[in-house]
Amino acid sequence: MHGVILLAAGSGNRMKGEVKDKLLHPIQDSNAFRLSAEAFLAVIKIKFIVVVFRNEEQMHSLKLEFATACKNTGREFQPRYVRGGKARKDSVNNGLMVLPNDCRFVQVHDCARPMIRPSTISLITEEVFEKGAVVVGRPMTDTVRKLSHPELEPSVPQNTQTIDRSTLWTMETPQASDKKWLIDALALSRSSSKAVTDEVSALELIGKKVAFHNLDYPNPKITTSDDFLFINYLLSK
Repeated sequence: MHGVILLAAGSGNRMKGEVKDKLLHPIQDSNAFRLSAEAFLAVIKIKFIVVVFRNEEQMHSLKLEFATACKNTGREFQPRYVRGGKARKDSVNNGLMVLPNDCRFVQVHDCARPMIRPSTISLITEEVFEKGAVVVGRPMTDTVRKLSHPELEPSVPQNTQTIDRSTLWTMETPQASDKKWLIDALALSRSSSKAVTDEVSALELIGKKVAFHNLDYPNPKITTSDDFLFINYLLSK
């Protein structure tokens, strides 16, 4: 069985208070959380969904939005709701703990990426059975440079080092893996106090190989209020 953890517990600090909740802020006649939920509900092979929420007030709103997503997709579904943790890895671990034992694979998705398509989710659902871990990402196309003195203001002249971008990828979501792999990886992260920023960085700790899926359409993350303009534009197209 294949499960999904929908991450909705982020603080949204980089919004600087411009919107109350970036996942529930209007996007045309919907919002980022509902769009994300609808994409996963459209994939029949997804049998279990965990919604990771921030607080009780938000959970109530998320439940209403999920019910609307079910109505829009014509699918009856009862997700499990669980409170998020201090960091992303803690929220993911909380979600993993309520997945059923017969759920072998799990996709983790940041609901701040509402443009993900059911076709991508379906493809990843198929590929993870064969590969063990499959994540959405993109090859780095911009020139990347490392500052010799990052403690200084960037306006201060300093030497730089150009990084070979041919091996660099930027990470997106969903990120799918064998559930046991991810549980073991997060457990090692906690016991060793090693930093984990996403599921791939956790799997690196236990030496698991990961396959990458490069999308042929935009899958932006809502970080600032300007991102709403971009996503509204994409949806209008």
